[in-house]
Amino acid sequence: MHEINKATAELQEEMAQRIALNPGGTRRIGNFGFIELEETWGDEATIINTARISTTNQRLRSGHEFSERDRALLYQLLRDQHGTPFETVYFRFRFIAPIFVLRQWVKHRVSSWNEFSMRYRKPLSVAYVPDAAARTVDGFAVLDEAAVAEYEALMAQLFAWYEQQYSAACDRIDLARETGELGPKKGGRDPYRGRVRELLRNVMPVAAYSDVYWTVNFRSLMNFFKLRRKQDAQYEIREYADAAFALFATRLPLLAETMQRVIDESAPAAADAAQKSSGNA
Repeated sequence: MHEINKATAELQEEMAQRIALNPGGTRRIGNFGFIELEETWGDEATIINTARISTTNQRLRSGHEFSERDRALLYQLLRDQHGTPFETVYFRFRFIAPIFVLRQWVKHRVSSWNEFSMRYRKPLSVAYVPDAAARTVDGFAVLDEAAVAEYEALMAQLFAWYEQQYSAACDRIDLARETGELGPKKGGRDPYRGRVRELLRNVMPVAAYSDVYWTVNFRSLMNFFKLRRKQDAQYEIREYADAAFALFATRLPLLAETMQRVIDESAPAAADAAQKSSGNA
C-alpha cells in the first residue's frame, strides 16, 4: 500500500474515534468508506403532530406514545403521499465515499450538501478498490486479481505524481519569494499554492475518496432509499444506501418499518406500470 498524506491520516484517525464514540451510529464501507448518522431532528410524533395541526391541539411527545390509531395514520399519510408532514424530520449524515458514488448521490438535490474541497487541501490519497463482491456478476469475476493489482498501482501512481508536482511547485514559489520575484506571503490563503491545488486536482480519479456532510428531510431520504437500495442500483451506492437505512432504522424504527411497508406494497404496481409502458412503446 502506498504512503498516505497528512489529510488522509487525520481522517483515518477521526473515523476510528467516531466509531469508538458512536458505534451504533457508524459503519465502515469498502476499503476506506465510512458513514455516520450524526444528528436527527424530529421523530414519528413530529409527523403526526404536524398532520393534525388543523384537527387537534393534543400533541404526542414521542413515537413511544403511539396508539394503533396513530400508527394507522402514519401509514396512511405515507401511503397516500401526503408529503409535507414528512418534511419536518431531518437527518445529518457524514460519509466518506468515492467521487463516482458522490456524483450519483448529489443528484438527490432536495438536501444540503457540503463536500471536502481540493481547492483548500490536498486530496485524500486513497482510492476505492473493488472487492470480490463488487467485481462479480452472477458468480463471474469481471476483473481478475491481475487487473485489480494494476488498478491499485495506477491509483498509487496518480497520488504520487500529485505529491511530487505539488512539492515541486511549492519549492518554486518559495524560491521566487526568496529572490524577490514574488512578494512575501500575506495572511490567509496563499493564492499561488491555491492555484497549484486547483490545477493538480484535475488528475484525481473518480475512484478517489471525498468527505461530505449531507442534511436531508425524511421525504427526500425516502426517495433516496427507494432508488438507491434497488437491486439495479450500482453496487457501490447501494452499499452506502443500505448502511444509511440501517442507521436510520435504528434511530426511528417505526418510521423505517412504515416506509418499508409502503415501498414493498407499491413495488408490484410500479412493475405493472413499467410493463404496460414497455408494451405500448
